[in-house]
This record gives sequence, structure tokens and C-alpha cells, in this order.
Amino acid sequence: MPRTILLVAQLVPPSPLSAARRTAGFAKYLGRRGHRVIVLTSKVSGTGPVEGAARVVRTRDLMASRFNWRRGSFEALEGRSGAAAAAPPSKLEGVVVPDLALATWVPFAIPAALRIADEERPDVVWTTGPPPSTNLVGLALKRRRGLPWIADIRDGWRFERNHADFPLGVQRALDARLDAWLTSSADRVTAVTEPISRDARERLGARHATTVSNGFDLEELAELAGPPPPGLKDPERHSLLYTGRLGYAKRSPAALLDGLRALKRGDPETARRIEVLFAGPLTEDELAQVQAPDVASMTRALGSLDRIATMRLQRAVDTLLLITTGNPSETGQKLFEYLAADRPVFVVGDRTEAARIVTEARAGSAAPMEDPEAIARALSDLVHGRAEVSANGIAQRFHYDALAAELEAEIDAATSSTATVR
Repeated sequence: MPRTILLVAQLVPPSPLSAARRTAGFAKYLGRRGHRVIVLTSKVSGTGPVEGAARVVRTRDLMASRFNWRRGSFEALEGRSGAAAAAPPSKLEGVVVPDLALATWVPFAIPAALRIADEERPDVVWTTGPPPSTNLVGLALKRRRGLPWIADIRDGWRFERNHADFPLGVQRALDARLDAWLTSSADRVTAVTEPISRDARERLGARHATTVSNGFDLEELAELAGPPPPGLKDPERHSLLYTGRLGYAKRSPAALLDGLRALKRGDPETARRIEVLFAGPLTEDELAQVQAPDVASMTRALGSLDRIATMRLQRAVDTLLLITTGNPSETGQKLFEYLAADRPVFVVGDRTEAARIVTEARAGSAAPMEDPEAIARALSDLVHGRAEVSANGIAQRFHYDALAAELEAEIDAATSSTATVR
């Protein structure tokens, strides 16, 4: 049944940030499935239409004004500066619970959402965070207009995260109360990984929590066809490629580099056949680690590349490298770009959701980040063709066309259950 669907997200296109891609994918493919999609967002994302959306409403946001104290971080993440690490958090981030969007965007988003509800009569609202305070828009529409509400969780609010940055116990207690209250108030919850979905059900009391993964728009690959710029990789060596920043997500190359050292000690001939490429800005400390004398013959820092060059390089190397923090729920947007590139993926961090997806699909391999010898063995298997990899079209499972169908099922369930209650 065609429906009118309100998608609420602080970040949407034309913002190039990974958070914008999820809403972009759903807007595009829900629109193609015959639904009328309305997007409510912030001016911090930029201007213009969103593909698939019949209407886009961009509200005021102090983050889009001269008061934006995180401008440097946004510019770095969007590739408009060469910064490799996040700027220090604002002191205000230790004051406002649960997040700064409560003060900068939500006061503008809620009135806009209520006006949209009166004008468009949407059948359902889907809110996605972080920032977690976006959920207040969904709660307002549920309570004041009776709309079915689906809360989407891209990163666990307090799940696997250290909230000790709130200095006062009363702030931490309020943060925990808000987490449970808003999650359990939604008619349904969607989350990007099963561990987050399970946490929403078991710890936070969500009535229905389902995994609807992040993904990739395979139609973008047509724009990225072609070879990468010359000289980026050595065709005589087995190339592993890591793309993006490490420090922003608190990832470190240390475990991988220890694995390279172990391989060099135990099998120097295989070590000479490996080249690990880092495409993206590195901090001084990260660069020093990557260029340490005992690993420099096996590593190369390429610096920042534009998106087209990066995506083309991903499709040209032998193996794509995913370095994780080790958090069990971790996948990240990068994994789905890698799967779309149709190259084997090697995950450093075998207890993560990313490793589970890769190994179960036989799309690559994984190794424990605390075991250099295991990493060395996995690297040797890659070089010598012993890693089990199967070309099974896994990228299609994470194409936003398929994921939009999963979200559509949640929308049908939310609207049907709410109608029954009424």
C-alpha cells in the first residue's frame, strides 16, 4: 500500500557524511516503491532536493550558523580540510543531555514536524540518530498527532559507549533515563546491527526491535567505473587497502602493524610480497606508526584521495582492510562500501559484527586484534590464496533497494498495529 512517510534526520544529502547515506538510500528506494517520502532535516546538511523525496524541509540549526563550534570537525569529515583527528569536544557537550542537538536543532525540528503532520497527514514517522535527541521529534508526533513512530538507531546511545564524559552523576542518570524512555516509547525500533537491536529489546524495553542494516547504493558504482590514478599500488605485490580516517572512530593501526612484524619475523619472503596502503589523512602519531622503520617496507601512506579515486582504488586492490575498535556491534559504513567493491575483505577484530558478516558470507576473513601471530597467519593466507572467499553476490543483500523493502515491512507493521490499537 502506498503510504506517506516522514523521514527525520539531522544529516541528509548533499552532506557527504556517512550518516547522510542511510536516509538517502531509504528516501530514494522507498520513493521508487511508490511511497510519498517527506524528509525533515537541518540546514547543516546543505540545500537542494533529496532523490526520491517528494518534499524536503530544512529547518534552522545553530550548527549551520556562525555559532557552529564543530565546524572544523565537519569540514574534516566532509573532506574539505586535511585534518585527520577530531577537534576537541566543546565544553557544552559535557553540559547538554543527551546531546547538543537538543539545543541547536530539535527546538526548530519539532514545530516543523508538527506543521508537516498537519499539512501532509503522514502515515508514519521514522527518526534516525545519532543525535539521540532526534527521537524527541518522533515522540512529539506520536503524542500530539497520534502518528506511528519508528526509532532508528545507527549507533547505540549508551550501548558500548563510555558516557563518563558527563561530569555529574545526575547528568548520567538523566541520560540513562532518556535512553530507556525514548527507546521504549517508540512503536517499533530499527537498528543497524543485531547486538544493538537485542540491547534495545532486552535492556531498554523496546516493544519491537529489528535489524535493518546499513548498506550501499549499487547504482553509484556506474559513476565510479574506471581505473584508479596510476602509481597508487604496486602490481607486483599483494595490496591491502584501508580507506578513511582512523582517529575519528578511535581506531588504531597498532594491531595490524604488530601482525606485520610477526609475519616479517616468521616468513620474511611473504612479508616482502605485501603492501598495506592507507588512503586518507593520518595524524602525526598514526603516520609515525605506519612509517616505523621495521614496517615501512610493507606500508605506504597515500594521503587524502577524492571519493572517486578512493572508490576506484577499492575495486582495484587485492584485499580491502577493515580495522575495528573491537566493539561487538561494530560494522561502520566502510564495510558496505567494501562489499559493494566486490573484493575480499580482511577484518582486524574477529568478535565484531563486521567480522560475522564477512566470514558468514565468505566475503573475506578476520583475525583477533590481540593476537599478532593470528594476524600474520591470516595475511599469509591472503598472499598465498588460501583465504576462503566466495563470489556470492553479497552486495545485493546490502543494496538499499533490498533494505528499503525491509524498512517497508516495519512501516507496514507499525501502521497496522497502531490502527488496531485505535
